[in-house]
Amino acid sequence: MTISVAASQIAHLLDSALIGADITVTNVQSIGMATKGSLTFATSFEKYADSIVRALSDSALVLIPAGGSSVLPALGTMIEVQNPRYAFAIAVAAFAAPPVTPGVAATARVHPSASVHPMATVGEFSVVREGAKLGAFCEVRDHVVIGREVEIGEHSLIKSHVVIGEEGFGIEKDPEGNNFRIPHIGSVRIGRHVEIGAFSTVCSGTISPTEIGEYTKTDDHVHVAHNARVGKNVLILAGAKISGSVVVEDEVWVGPNTVTIDGATLGRNSQLGMGGIALKSIPANEIRMGNPARRIGDRLPRSDT
Repeated sequence: MTISVAASQIAHLLDSALIGADITVTNVQSIGMATKGSLTFATSFEKYADSIVRALSDSALVLIPAGGSSVLPALGTMIEVQNPRYAFAIAVAAFAAPPVTPGVAATARVHPSASVHPMATVGEFSVVREGAKLGAFCEVRDHVVIGREVEIGEHSLIKSHVVIGEEGFGIEKDPEGNNFRIPHIGSVRIGRHVEIGAFSTVCSGTISPTEIGEYTKTDDHVHVAHNARVGKNVLILAGAKISGSVVVEDEVWVGPNTVTIDGATLGRNSQLGMGGIALKSIPANEIRMGNPARRIGDRLPRSDT
């Protein structure tokens, strides 16, 4: 994507000093591909030393870790930041990301009883059913189904082909021994700044809502079953299965292609590693992997929690 923004504007956005010439940034590249006018970043001097020097010599703007200007004196245009990757994301969001236009697409269907904030977006061929509520700056992309009474908080992103609020898989036997589907009327509550990846499903709770806390992000192809309660700042990677009535506490990392058994709890800041099968609860700050998942170490708690 072609852009045109002064390096000083990016420095101002990041509340950091610009070191070197106030070049015009015209494109976004990875550190290994950066050329003249590129905005790029590096998280490590040791790992990316050659690429950093080359990018600066080619008149790119490089976001570098704090203290880097003493290592790379007068070499080019740079901005020192505490977290270069995060700063890069902020700059790209402000100056290079495609704009999102609020409104409901002509091919979308929104039930008259649903509430869609004027600053929310509903994409092509999406369906928003009875009583659903979409908060400000919520973005629902294409071919999405938002079920009855589902609530989605402001600034949340629902990617294409997601289904939220359909019935969970709750089955009971009737007197003749046949499978009878239990109605699920609890719906789903999704907090602010949540992201649900493409082709994912979040099932309705049976009686009370299935819940996903604010700032939680799920990758594509994730399944969250009925009555699950997912906390804040959780990361759930591609292919993960969160079974019915599972509790995922705050700051948990759920690896790709994992399965958590019904009713288990993943404790705060725990980690279920790639392909892990959690047949019982995992304590806080513990890392488990394997089938069945076994403890392999501890995960350091966040310093601000």
